[in-house]
Amino acid sequence: MNKKKRRRFKPEEKFTIVKEVVSKTSSVTEICDKYGIHPNQFYKWQKEFFESALEGFRESSHGRTRAAESREKERQENQIRRMKDVIAELAAENIDLKKNDME
Repeated sequence: MNKKKRRRFKPEEKFTIVKEVVSKTSSVTEICDKYGIHPNQFYKWQKEFFESALEGFRESSHGRTRAAESREKERQENQIRRMKDVIAELAAENIDLKKNDME
């Protein structure tokens, strides 16, 4: 029985292999022959590659959304702070006016 030893590929190697096909530098058949992998294995890696890329875009999009929400929250907090300052100033003026009327 002539059984081949199972090879383990590092994530970086898988990335490079899939990238070669995606960037159109080689065909799936050429890549599989070059690295001694079965086409089914390649397509499994390619699927993982694209799913991870999609997840990266989702995270990136959420990051922008969170940043926009953070800026809006900060803007609202600044507005509330200004309004509180105005209210405090008006209350102080009101107290001063009442004191002057009593005198």
